[in-house]
Amino acid sequence: MVEKPEHGTNWESFIKMLLDRLDIPKKEDIIFLHDRLDKLEQLLYQKQPAAKSGRIRPAGRRESASSIVLDVIANHPKGTNFKTIKAATGFDDKKLRNIIFRLDKIKRIKRVKRGVYKKA
Repeated sequence: MVEKPEHGTNWESFIKMLLDRLDIPKKEDIIFLHDRLDKLEQLLYQKQPAAKSGRIRPAGRRESASSIVLDVIANHPKGTNFKTIKAATGFDDKKLRNIIFRLDKIKRIKRVKRGVYKKA
């Protein structure tokens, strides 16, 4: 009498064959790509100087946008205008206006005159 093979083995081999023929990535392929992306991100963070949207601190944490704007304003003791802050930070108008509003509200900066700010 001829023995029948188990159902599970034929089904699994069919699925593997289908994945290979249709070039569908397997779990091992995705894990391999994920590991490579992690290594690439680590290399980028190690070699990247201060980014436009946030400088990297020694501990690897990014500075907040408010602290970046405050640093730019602090570098100009007599005060600086909106255009200079925008050029130094690279932030868009709305984001920069919101940051300046919050810094003024918590008394971290002073408005010298319209559009000119200095550290409080």
